[in-house]
Amino acid sequence: MSGVKIFAWHAGMTDAEGRFELPNLPTKDSVIFFQKEGFRPRPFVVKTGVSTLKVVLEDDSKSAWLIPVCAPTGASISPVGYELKFLLPVDSHIKKLKDIDYQEYLVSFGQATTPLQLWWGPLVQPGKMISDLILESASFEERSIRAKSGETLGFDTRGKSLDGKHCWRAAGFAGLSGASTYEWVPKEVATAYDRVIDSACRLDRVR
Repeated sequence: MSGVKIFAWHAGMTDAEGRFELPNLPTKDSVIFFQKEGFRPRPFVVKTGVSTLKVVLEDDSKSAWLIPVCAPTGASISPVGYELKFLLPVDSHIKKLKDIDYQEYLVSFGQATTPLQLWWGPLVQPGKMISDLILESASFEERSIRAKSGETLGFDTRGKSLDGKHCWRAAGFAGLSGASTYEWVPKEVATAYDRVIDSACRLDRVR
């Protein structure tokens, strides 16, 4: 497949025959990302000593996450001036942080010690590199985040620990200047945090 973008220690693109080269291979296991419009994005772990890779991309028409327009009423929450909003349960604990370039909400429930991080700003991203989280995972997956118009808004990546008891997730809404992430929380806490992330909606600017 031609025109597939490649991101990692090396940035490039596949040629007309779908071939690509990865110069300066790292001396340890590393992660590389493959992206092409209309296909499900694919992170791939390159093992030490591997010299040939075959990567298959799938149509993302069924896997893409379509972000809905926010309902006219509801308990959506976000800093003033941003399009991206989330629904927070009434029993959630929120700590708000603000800097010149971003605003952050740290959200927790009950005894959860690692908070869910909701970010708004021009260059927000998880506290830990996604590639590092992937390398520490037993399994992981990624999908596109899109508007119903088809516009790509970002990417949603998640994984599970080697013992299967802890999870992480990083949803980056670059097209809406926002992100949400949690790192290595128990499965039951991840389920609660996922409900918040999955409630994401965008303001309807057409109205």
